[in-house]
Amino acid sequence: MLTIRRTWRTAATAAFATAALAVGTPAAHAAPTTLVLDAQENYYLPTEGEGPNLDLGITASGGDAHDVSVAVDASSLAGKATMVVTGDCESTGALKVRCDVGPLSGGESIDPFFLKPTASAKAGDTGAITYTAIASDAATVTGKTDVLVGGPKLVTRPYPALKGIAPGAVFERTPAFADTGAVPSDKGVMLLVQDSDGVSLARDHSNCHYSDRPDIGAWCRFDTPVAPGAAYETNAPLRYTAAADTMYGYNTYVVWPVGGSAPDSFDPSDFPETGTGAPLGLKAVASGSGFTGSGYGTFATTQHADFQALGDTVEGKVGETVSITVGVENTGPGRMGLQWMDADNSGTFVVTPPAGTTITGAPGPGEQGDPGPLWNCTPQKAGAKSYTCDIANTDFEPGDSVTQEFTVRIDRVVPGARGSVKAVENPDFPNRDDDAANDTAVIAVKATGSATSSPSPSASASPSATPVASQSGSGAGGGSGTTTDGGLAATGTDGVLLRAGIAALLVAGGTLVFLAARRSRLQRGR
Repeated sequence: MLTIRRTWRTAATAAFATAALAVGTPAAHAAPTTLVLDAQENYYLPTEGEGPNLDLGITASGGDAHDVSVAVDASSLAGKATMVVTGDCESTGALKVRCDVGPLSGGESIDPFFLKPTASAKAGDTGAITYTAIASDAATVTGKTDVLVGGPKLVTRPYPALKGIAPGAVFERTPAFADTGAVPSDKGVMLLVQDSDGVSLARDHSNCHYSDRPDIGAWCRFDTPVAPGAAYETNAPLRYTAAADTMYGYNTYVVWPVGGSAPDSFDPSDFPETGTGAPLGLKAVASGSGFTGSGYGTFATTQHADFQALGDTVEGKVGETVSITVGVENTGPGRMGLQWMDADNSGTFVVTPPAGTTITGAPGPGEQGDPGPLWNCTPQKAGAKSYTCDIANTDFEPGDSVTQEFTVRIDRVVPGARGSVKAVENPDFPNRDDDAANDTAVIAVKATGSATSSPSPSASASPSATPVASQSGSGAGGGSGTTTDGGLAATGTDGVLLRAGIAALLVAGGTLVFLAARRSRLQRGR
């Protein structure tokens, strides 16, 4: 049985020109259920490397269909391409596959294969992929995708990094791209805009479709043909408004030829609203080395976040080992929002034990090293003069806190001894704390026993694992509880799972990568 996922095309096929390509010729006694094939208009095969997975959808209209299968034939590309079959489709010959769908209700998407060029393939070679869909209770339908070797190669221009944006202020971005391939994008181009939380995109243009979620953004269609070597930018900037609590974020975009393979994350049904202003257009610009293919840029506002250190008291008898919980809380008003950026943490906190005490352990919850505890802070050993721990919640919004439990042995009484917890900013993403007075908190001591007492013989000098305390504070989306990131217990939800719809979106070295070539189909329930 074919593993299938819900197709995104049915909801908005006409809007972006990946049309329903096949209409069956019904028999005289037509069945109440009809099949509709939904495939991309064009498949662009690069002259080197490999092409994208073929996009193919099938819908049962008017009722359920049974014993559905789709035969796909790319044999017209013999000598020009080879086929790599993906998912549960089966090869039925050279450049041919059959995909058994089974019972079909509504629309499903199939990813049957991707193509690789042969050594003899050259730019300008053409061919076609044909489809035949059958069912036991619906008329047979057929369809076709045109294949072009070496098609247009659209690369984007990075956004500049922006700084000093006032909280709540408007800032602008201008997408730009160039065709560095040997073939024109003669039907125009598509633009998909996606952004981090903390900004809203103005709905200015009637040829653009907008989502209510920043991470989904907007898409626009341009019918301007793009010749090889030509470069364009939008004739007006996109306008963003930063939320009052936003400190850091990014904007990004991708372009592709009309009728070509769309990003895996693209679902037109996610964009229910159309802009009301003048259409967004394109204007020619000089091409050059500035078009790197990375349509990505970060921004920073002037908003700040007050990091308040959280201390504790070491209380017990000389020779005893007790627990303390220390850390940092964000008291606002800013939210760090670093979870999709090149940041490992929102800062750190440095823990210095009081004189006369020894930190013996800092294990994670339920984690045990071999032979001793798994340390979450550095240095990873007992008896250090101080320890540095990550604020591993990279969202770290107002009200969030990150704490760490330590086991502490009371070695002797030292009158007036005090340790400390100090919040330290991430130098690459400073929180611009304007209240230094609460950056440091006291670790006090209430010890009983002789001032010259030594630890009792039963006390162990080796690290002792104890659970990390549950954290307080709410995470992104209102969640709360204990999380771990890099071994350190942290509060809040540090990932925004909704971005999984941006299917496979990644940030690496300042570049947001939209696409990961699919080598197996994903289940998507309708």
